[in-house]
Amino acid sequence: MKLLHTADIHLGFKTHGRRDPDTGLNTRVLDVQESLDAVVQRALDADVDVFLFCGDAYHTADPTPTQQKIFVQCLRPLAEADIPIVLIVGNHDHPVTFGRASSLDIFDHITGEVYCYRKPAPSVQIIDTKSGPLQLIPLPWPIRSQILTKDEYRTMSPDELRQFIEEHYVTYIQRRADEILEGESGVTADGTEQALSPDVPTVLAGHVTVQGAALAGSEHTTTIASEPTFTVGQLAQRPIDYVALGHVHKPQDCNEDHHPPVVYSGSIERVTFNEADERKGFRLVDIDPSRDPITRTTFVETPARPFVAVQVDVRDVDEPTERILDAIGERDVTDAIVRVRYRVEEEQVAQVDQARIREALEPADTVAAIERSVDPAERKRRTVVTRESGLDEAVRQYVGQHDELTGMEDELVEAALELEAELKAERSGTD
Repeated sequence: MKLLHTADIHLGFKTHGRRDPDTGLNTRVLDVQESLDAVVQRALDADVDVFLFCGDAYHTADPTPTQQKIFVQCLRPLAEADIPIVLIVGNHDHPVTFGRASSLDIFDHITGEVYCYRKPAPSVQIIDTKSGPLQLIPLPWPIRSQILTKDEYRTMSPDELRQFIEEHYVTYIQRRADEILEGESGVTADGTEQALSPDVPTVLAGHVTVQGAALAGSEHTTTIASEPTFTVGQLAQRPIDYVALGHVHKPQDCNEDHHPPVVYSGSIERVTFNEADERKGFRLVDIDPSRDPITRTTFVETPARPFVAVQVDVRDVDEPTERILDAIGERDVTDAIVRVRYRVEEEQVAQVDQARIREALEPADTVAAIERSVDPAERKRRTVVTRESGLDEAVRQYVGQHDELTGMEDELVEAALELEAELKAERSGTD
């Protein structure tokens, strides 16, 4: 059985984007659309049995009609090809307020085999495919607002609630796994009960955090640390053949060299320069219970927009502009989002030709920034003038601290001494 596993599309983010003159849309929205189109096309070309999306279709829980239209249009070829689509609701897909629909609920009303899960199903789900049944254990993002509607949970502290969710989810996975091992009944799309079997391909699809997962450059450790977290062993239970995950944007197999794979497909587009060197893509998954290993996966990169960060130190360089241009020339900036940072001495600022730098960046899709860091010129040490200092000494110290007075020292000292003499004479006369 062949699956395509993807997640974390985040349609709607606009970081480093601009208005596209042809469509009126933000260029970053178009970038995501292009990458998602490539994912769907690969699913069609590979003739997969199931398209598995593990959460965070949109960047916010309130996507615009345009963003929803783009997502529907991208997935439509799958429905037209009779490929079942499994959608797991992620944290960005669901509103905080209890009772409000998630941004993926609209797919329940779209023609085609679309299965949308906003909460754990009460039994193993059976998805009919052209290669036979797929046993699915859905594990969407835990929605705290639903839990807090019950009186017995409202007084829980954040830590107690997190622990409760972790225990609840682990128990849920264990029960579903036991049902399969014991040959109990699962439920098909039309509600029909059907016997389960450990010999049938089984997938856990979730939007959760795995302990020890490596984060992408745009993700914050402090945010992840406050979330319910699960060990690989709690997810990778027999007879599960593949654990498909969303939420963490860095593609990785958290159970590498062991069975089953516990995989974050990763996001399909870069968001910030912290992800400039990270691969973006999705997973093709092949499950065959008759072989060893049962599950094999292939990471496929998307045509994600490249991010290029150029950083150069031109202090002590005779021709700073040329050095900056050389640094740009060493990188492929074509169709990329580019940021240039250069460091100069204060006296070099006027020597840097901004126009030539921008000309060198013309092949780029977007110039995010051209930033300079200036080392100030060394200042002469200030000398403290005390009451014991004579006027002659005080004036000479003052002149020495002001470059614009260079060459006038003797004249100013003489003038100061004359004023001092006049002031003394006036005081003597008054007394």
